[in-house]
Amino acid sequence: MNIPPRAARALSTLDALRGIAQATARTAAKRGFPRVEGRTAVRGLSAEVQVVRDHHGVPHVFAANEADSLFGQGFVHAQDRLFQMAAARRLASGRLAEVAGPSALGSDRFMRRIGLHRAAARDAAGLDDGHRALLAAYCAGVNEGARTLPEPPPEFSVFGPWTPWTPQDAMLIGRLVLFGFAGNWDTELLRERLLRALGPERTAQLDPAHPSSGTVTGATHLGGAVERLARAYRDAVAHGLPHGGASNAWTVDATRSVSRAPLLASDPHLEVRIPGLFHVTHVRGGVLNAAGADIPGVPGIAMGHTAEIAWGITAGMADIADCYVESFDPASPRHYRTPDGWAEAEEVIERIDVRGAAPVDERVLITRHGPVIGPAIEGESRAIALRSTALEAGDLIEAFFAVTHAHSVEEFSAALDRWPGTAFNFVYAHRDGSTGYRLAGRIPQRAEGEGLLPASGERSPGPPPPWPPAAMPRLASPGAGYIVSANQAPGGNLELGEEWCEPVRAQRITALIEAQALHDTGSFQAIQTDRHNANLVRLRDLLLARGAVAQPEGPILERWDGRLDPASAGAAVVQAVYRELARAMALRAAGPSADTVLGHGLSGVSSLGSFHFRVQGELVTAAETAAAPWFDGGADRDRQLAGAAARAVERLRRDLGDDLARWRWGAMHQIEFTHPLRTVPGVGKWLSRGPYPFGGDVNTVVQAAEAVWRQDGRVLVAPGYRQVEHLA
Repeated sequence: MNIPPRAARALSTLDALRGIAQATARTAAKRGFPRVEGRTAVRGLSAEVQVVRDHHGVPHVFAANEADSLFGQGFVHAQDRLFQMAAARRLASGRLAEVAGPSALGSDRFMRRIGLHRAAARDAAGLDDGHRALLAAYCAGVNEGARTLPEPPPEFSVFGPWTPWTPQDAMLIGRLVLFGFAGNWDTELLRERLLRALGPERTAQLDPAHPSSGTVTGATHLGGAVERLARAYRDAVAHGLPHGGASNAWTVDATRSVSRAPLLASDPHLEVRIPGLFHVTHVRGGVLNAAGADIPGVPGIAMGHTAEIAWGITAGMADIADCYVESFDPASPRHYRTPDGWAEAEEVIERIDVRGAAPVDERVLITRHGPVIGPAIEGESRAIALRSTALEAGDLIEAFFAVTHAHSVEEFSAALDRWPGTAFNFVYAHRDGSTGYRLAGRIPQRAEGEGLLPASGERSPGPPPPWPPAAMPRLASPGAGYIVSANQAPGGNLELGEEWCEPVRAQRITALIEAQALHDTGSFQAIQTDRHNANLVRLRDLLLARGAVAQPEGPILERWDGRLDPASAGAAVVQAVYRELARAMALRAAGPSADTVLGHGLSGVSSLGSFHFRVQGELVTAAETAAAPWFDGGADRDRQLAGAAARAVERLRRDLGDDLARWRWGAMHQIEFTHPLRTVPGVGKWLSRGPYPFGGDVNTVVQAAEAVWRQDGRVLVAPGYRQVEHLA
C-alpha cells in the first residue's frame, strides 16, 4: 500500500511533528524490533509452539495442532509486518483519510464504493465453525504478537495506534489482494477513451492482440482476436455507446531433471515497494505442513510446497470484471432502467472521517451489476457499475486451507475448484512425478468479443454466470516434459479476455528449458535471472539492416548480446532508441491518447494499464513490416528509425555524457524500494532503499517494467518473490 504524496506531506503539518520525531527516533534506535530468542508467555495456545528463525530470518513454526500453528503464523506476521497489515486494512476499508487528511479522500471514496469491507463482513459471517476456529486462532496470534512487541513499529507514531486483528480483517486483506489482480475493468474504460478519440478502426489497429500460438496448454488461442476487437469497437459505435497489475512459473518432470524428480520455479511480479506483498513462513502443526510465500494478515500459504506438492502462481490475466453504464431516473435517483423496466438500487451511506476536516458521507448505489463506482474515478461522471467476481461470494480462506491440505493431484485440483473470484494460473508438481497446470477462478461466460468495452446497463440481461471449473483450461503431465506459464493466453476456444501478455517471456523460458537435456535447481535459478529480450534483438537487427545507426551506436549495437544487463552499453543504446521510437510513433498514431497506447493506466487507479505489457512486440513488428498506422510505408519507416536513433544518441550524451564507458542500462533504469511514508520528513528516508541500477525490462524473464511514456526510467514492477522447488 502506498500513501499518496500529498497525503504523506499532510502528515508533516504542525500537529504531526511530534509523531514524525518519535518515529524517526524509534527507527534510528531500532527499538521496535521484535524479540526472536528466548521464551515468551502468550495467551490463547493449547500447547507450546516453537518459532525457529533460520539464517535468512525465515520463521519456522512448529506446533502440536493446526490451530496452534496458525496462531504462530499470526504471531510472526505481527512481529515482521504489523504496519503493513494496519496500512492495508486502512486502504482496503477506505479509512486512510482518518490519518492522512483530505488528500486521501479520493482513495477512500473509491474503496467505500467497491465495498471490500462489505464483502469481507459477508465472508466472515459465512464461515463454518471449523474455519472460523482456525481463523480465530490466527487472529489471536497476531494480537499476541503485537502485544508482546517491545514497542510498536515506528510508523505507528505517524499512522495512529494499532487496533486488534479480527477474522473480518483477514478476509478484508484477502479481498484486497484478489481485487488487486482483478484485471480488465480499467482496460475497458481505457479502450473506450481511445475509441472516442480515434474511432473504431484506428483503435483496433492500436490494441495489441495475442497470437494464436504460444499458449500455456499448446492449444490454439481463440482465433480472430484482431477481428473481435475491431467488431467490438464498431458495434459500440453502431449501437450508441453510453455516454456520461505479470509473473513466471514453470515445471519440468523427471525426464528433464538431473535427479529424476520434478522441479518447479515461480516468481510473481509485483509493484515495487517496501515491504513487499509476500512474507515467507514454514508452518507445521497437525494436518498442516507447508512452506512458502504467505500474505501478512491472512493465514495459510499462497504459493510454495507441502511434503508432497509444490505450486507456483501467475496472474491469470483473464477478464473477470465488466463495467456497465447505468441509466438512473433523475426524478427518482435510486431507480435505474433495465430491460424489464425500472429497478431500485440498494443504497448505502458510507461515513468517511477526515483528519482535520468534517466527515464526508459517500452515497453508494448498488445495482444488479454491482456497486456504482463512476463518481469516484478521475474524469468520470457517469453511473458506471462494476461487476467483478473478485467482489462476489467465495471463501478465499477455505481455498487456501484446501490447497495446503491436499496430498494428491486430485485433491489439489479439487481445492482449485473452490478458488473464488480473480483468476490465477497454477503450475504444480507432485513427488509422484506428475506435473500440471490449471487456470482457476471465476470468469464470466461470454460470447466472442463481449466484455471488451463498457456495456449498456439498461440493455444488459444481467451479469453472466461464471464458467464451471471443469471447463477451464488445464494441462496434465504433457509429453514435452515441461509446462511454462508467463501470463500468455492459456489456449482454447473460451472467450476469456484479450489482456494477455506477449508470449515473449514464455518463449524465452521454453527455449532455455529446451537448450539443455537435464535441469537442476542451479539451471532454474539461472533462468529466473535471465535478461534476454527477443523483441529488442529484432529491433537491433532492423536498425542495422536499414542503415539507421552510425557512430558510435552502430558498433555498440553490433556487439550487443541481447541481454539487458545493468552494465550493458548495447542495452542502453537499444532501449534509448526504443523509447524514442515508441513515443514518437504513439504520438503519431494516437495523438493526445499516446500515453494510453504506451501503457499509462487509469488515473487514480493504476499506474500501468494492460497495453504496457502488450505494446513492445506490436511496435517492433510494425517497424519490421512498415505497417500503418505506425508508419507510412518503408521509406517513412526508415526515416523514423534513423530519427529515433539520432535522438537516442543525443539523449545519451546529455544524460550520461560523452564518455561511452558511462553508457550503461543501469544508469538509465533503476529500482527504488519506497516505503508508504517515503515523503514524510525524517522517517521516510530511513524506511526506504535505493535507487539501484537494475537490468531487464517488461519482456525479460527478470521483470522490470518501466513507464515508457515518462523520462525517469524508474522500475515499477519487478519479481516480488522467487522460489525453486525440488521434489526429490
